[in-house]
Amino acid sequence: MNLPNKLTFIRLVLAVPFIYFLQESNAEGFVYRMIAFALFVVASLTDFFDGYLARKYNLVTDFGKLMDPLADKILVISALVLFVELRYIPAWMSIIVIAREFLISGIRMLAAAKGEVIPAGKLGKYKTTSQMIVILIMIVVGNQWYNYYLMLIPIILTLWSGWEYTSKAKHYFMNSK
Repeated sequence: MNLPNKLTFIRLVLAVPFIYFLQESNAEGFVYRMIAFALFVVASLTDFFDGYLARKYNLVTDFGKLMDPLADKILVISALVLFVELRYIPAWMSIIVIAREFLISGIRMLAAAKGEVIPAGKLGKYKTTSQMIVILIMIVVGNQWYNYYLMLIPIILTLWSGWEYTSKAKHYFMNSK
């Protein structure tokens, strides 16, 4: 297993204690939120470095192509589901992000079945960056009245990038063979 794949695997492993500390932060308080924050930062850094190293040193693997986006989704979706449980955000916000991720994953599978790869666009990268930043802010501040407004930024980018991605890939939904 090469270094980028090890970093992806570490991100998957870090999701477990991240979930625990964030979930228990309501009962245990600020220290648990800060541990969750640190785990999310480290996991996010592994996301940056695994891709950077894989591209720079030509270490791209099928494992990395599959597991890197999966690890990202597990981390972000875990945070959003817990934010709903902790009442940081309403459920519909989490559902929009999760639905978009499933939709885009489905489109990517259709493309892969036809031997095509659809790379992430700039809007998708902005969406992911905004999600990571807002998640980190919410972990630090806890349940605040303005979380709803903070989360609107990634929600708008989620909808916009999902629309862009879907409209570029609409030919996969048509009767093409």
